[in-house]
Amino acid sequence: MNRYKILRLTIFVLMLSLVAGSGLAQELQAAESAGSLGVNANLAANAPWFSTEIDTPGNTGKHTSIAIDPATGRTYISYYDYTNKNLRLAMSRFSGSGGNCGPNNSWTCQTVDDTYGVGEYSSIDINPVNGEVGIAYYDATNGQLKYAHGEICATCPWSKDIIDKPIAFPLDNMGKYASLKFNQFGAPSIAYYFEITSGVDSLMTATYVGGNSDCGSGTAKGWVCSTIQSGEGVGQYASLAIDGDGHKHIAYYDGANGDLWYTTSRASGFCNGNTWLCYSVDSNSDVGQFSSLFLDENKDFHIAYYDATADKLKYAFDIGSGGNCGVFGSAQCDTIDSMADGSYPHGISIAEDIAGYPVIAYQDDFGALNLARPLAALGLVAGSGNCGPENPFSTWHCKTIRPYLSRISARQADYVSIVIHDSGLGTIAYNGFIQLSDSNLAIAYQRFQVFEPIILFNP
Repeated sequence: MNRYKILRLTIFVLMLSLVAGSGLAQELQAAESAGSLGVNANLAANAPWFSTEIDTPGNTGKHTSIAIDPATGRTYISYYDYTNKNLRLAMSRFSGSGGNCGPNNSWTCQTVDDTYGVGEYSSIDINPVNGEVGIAYYDATNGQLKYAHGEICATCPWSKDIIDKPIAFPLDNMGKYASLKFNQFGAPSIAYYFEITSGVDSLMTATYVGGNSDCGSGTAKGWVCSTIQSGEGVGQYASLAIDGDGHKHIAYYDGANGDLWYTTSRASGFCNGNTWLCYSVDSNSDVGQFSSLFLDENKDFHIAYYDATADKLKYAFDIGSGGNCGVFGSAQCDTIDSMADGSYPHGISIAEDIAGYPVIAYQDDFGALNLARPLAALGLVAGSGNCGPENPFSTWHCKTIRPYLSRISARQADYVSIVIHDSGLGTIAYNGFIQLSDSNLAIAYQRFQVFEPIILFNP
């Protein structure tokens, strides 16, 4: 074998070892074929997917929420440990080793709140000012909303605050469907559901303002709690976003009427003493569960949600006029794909990619982990889609990330949460079933595809 062949083989082996040696490369999902990509193909959007378990064994990884620290690139996942009934956090390690969980101990997992019955409906975000991690979550033992925050280090303690609690627990509950976001100044806000057994439910917000303000029952200083809209079942599946001006935007479900709603503090009218604008986005049958929201650069909403009547994934976006839903056609609501029936969808999550397109992670009708993107996001030509607005005019591409395995469970991807890195690569946290009574915290993630270099040589 001449030196050029040896060089080519050596480089190829080294590149493969970079992928395999990280301990993360498992269950490779093929990238789109080169022939199907358009001239504007996004390499990150088309990068292959891998999957692996992070926290095992036991029954853990439920109520996941994922965030990436833009300053460091570190990935954080909050989740509920069903076995021990507490709140957990997993974080990726820069060195790729030295942790206590994940493949080759490439992650660190720790218990954030070990009080029994805490951690459901977790929502995580990174403070843009000081880099602290914040987690909003539900305390089922006491029916209250809690918030944990702290600097991440080996010896740093977590601060755990009670933000809001009901006066008449266990008849009433605060904090289900919690959704946390920081504004540009590092102040946290939480959208959540106030459930009243013998009264009127509410969509609530808690915002940290400092000083001596009291929230709800006065259990945490510096927070102000507000009722945005009241009504039976109003406020479930809340999803919060905060725009660059500090205004809040929330997608949520009206459980009594089966409608998807949207509200914002950016405009006035109808809600919270006419200081918030709120309206029904989609009222076609029973729609709006598992809602997930992001705002684009124009502060227009994009919402992924579940159609319980048809067992479909739907997507709504603000277009101003000429749409088929919203106020006088202010939005467009499209059916994207089939989903599992309402007994266990347990996961829809939307994010914005680096080109401004929506990307939706969800559990399909077979219980597999799927991903949906518009054709333009992938550089695919018109007419090559397989989902989205009904055939023959499909405008989206849907692909399976973790397939359905009938011998294990009908569900492979509960509690889905997706984030897009600045590189354009995606990571999805989810609850992956390994057998009927057991499930783990798992992730699916993208990496740029490694190709064997082409080296010319003389034989």
